[in-house]
Amino acid sequence: MVLKFILSIFLTFNANLFQEDLEQKISSLNDSLLLYKNSDPDKAIAFGFEVLNIADYNNPTVKLLSINTQVGEILASRNLDAEALGFYDESLKLFQAISKEERKEKEVNLPPWVLLNIGNIYFSNKNFKKAEDFYNDAFDNFSLYQNQEAKDYGFSTVYDNLAMIELTKNNYEQAEIFYLKAYEIRKNNNKIEDLMYSNVGLMSLNMKKNDLFKINTYFSEIQKLFDKGKMNKEKDELPKSYLMRNYAYSFTLMGKYYHLQKNYQVAIDYYSKAIELLSKFPVDLPVLESNIAECYLNLDKLSKALSLAQNNLSKIKGNLFSNEKKRNFKILEEVYSKRKDYTNLVRIKDSLLSQASIGSVYKIVDKFNELESNLLLTKKRSELIQNKILYNTYLYILIIGATILFFSLVSFRLNFNLQKEKTEKTQNEKKMLENELNHKKIQLINKSNYITQRNKNLNYLLDTIEKNKLSKISQDPTKLIQDKIKMILNSEKINNRFEQQFEEVYPDFFKNLIFIESKLTQQDLKLCAYLKMNQNTQEIAQLTGSSIRTVESQKYRLKKKLSLGKNNNLINFLHSI
Repeated sequence: MVLKFILSIFLTFNANLFQEDLEQKISSLNDSLLLYKNSDPDKAIAFGFEVLNIADYNNPTVKLLSINTQVGEILASRNLDAEALGFYDESLKLFQAISKEERKEKEVNLPPWVLLNIGNIYFSNKNFKKAEDFYNDAFDNFSLYQNQEAKDYGFSTVYDNLAMIELTKNNYEQAEIFYLKAYEIRKNNNKIEDLMYSNVGLMSLNMKKNDLFKINTYFSEIQKLFDKGKMNKEKDELPKSYLMRNYAYSFTLMGKYYHLQKNYQVAIDYYSKAIELLSKFPVDLPVLESNIAECYLNLDKLSKALSLAQNNLSKIKGNLFSNEKKRNFKILEEVYSKRKDYTNLVRIKDSLLSQASIGSVYKIVDKFNELESNLLLTKKRSELIQNKILYNTYLYILIIGATILFFSLVSFRLNFNLQKEKTEKTQNEKKMLENELNHKKIQLINKSNYITQRNKNLNYLLDTIEKNKLSKISQDPTKLIQDKIKMILNSEKINNRFEQQFEEVYPDFFKNLIFIESKLTQQDLKLCAYLKMNQNTQEIAQLTGSSIRTVESQKYRLKKKLSLGKNNNLINFLHSI
């Protein structure tokens, strides 16, 4: 058991080491492919195929995707469109197999540069509608990039390609709109080689319009940008830079312009300069060399044309640059025809028939169909994934919504019960307070009655004493007076609590009165209390032991102290406090 465990650890360790070595080797070969992609495409392809032979397709990576795409681009540049499509198709499959977390740009649905390259193959095969569709799909995916610089680079490239489609339709106005959009993006990023490329595009537009003044204007601008940009390049770096390549493209375009104008010698001069500048970009040379051979043919310099065409064919290996092969064979055909060299003419016609083999047409058509089927499947798969994500999202929202609703109802129910309990408790407390207040009011009224009764008793004593003085029969009223005094003393205890009980029923009444008028006396305050209790003048007179007239005078003086006018009612005023 222990031996098995040790063996499993050993195998896992070795597998990890092997995987790391493989990744390092692939990374190294990828760097070599990129290094030689423009300067030595044959060597670059060799590095690419070496990677593809050792790569583990069960463990797809972004680097493997990049290598497939780079190999496809090299093949497409050599007119091997069917083979290039095969690699682009593989790139799309690898992209789908790579997890979202491993991708550099995580939001894109399909790799936009691959879509752009496929569009270019459709364009070169004159299927402009399909090319436009792929360019627009590429644009949509570039818009999902997080890296703004990469997004801008993608947008400007798409605009250039859409402009080329409009040029083929002779829709110069729309082509110019696209070219200028690309130029504005590049102007903001201020990369000299990119600005040169935009000027090359605008040159090609004005060549279609045959506007020589603007052609020369853009050509001069490219030369100025080149002079500015080369100052920042090392001497050995400049020949293989995109700065040099884009500068050479301007000479290529000038050559094409004079070629179409049948000014063949000037065209040859520009083509020759472009070849000199593109010495580190051999993939661009076959087209230029074929153009020069055609110019010599049109100048009737047959020996020169023959020599160049034969030289061009000797440089093209295998079935690479099939279009350029056909062109050079046609040049040879024209030369032999003019010379009436029928032996060589028959041989060249056989070669042309071989090049025009319909098999190659079927091959690329098959590749287009296969690619479109795979893309359709990819889009359907993406739609299914998106629908599943949407379904899951709605399901989660529904579950969360139901959960929130459930807890909201529970919370509402609990709050309702709690509020109900609080309401019942408040109502009970209110009832208790009302009962207590009514009780105190009753006590206060009873106290008032006690005071009234006390005053009656005191008046009775006074009357008894007065009557005794007037009576001829002298009686001793002592016993009667003692009884009355005891009764009054008992009622006096109750009177001492009057003010305390009043303040319990009407808290802050005296305090508010004194705040309104600080000069009120104790007698004034007591009068206000009686009036607050709705006691009339006669009742107040009895409670205080005063006459009705005296009480009226006290009410008048009180109203004056409180600064109440004739139209202000004293009772209403006291009730408002």
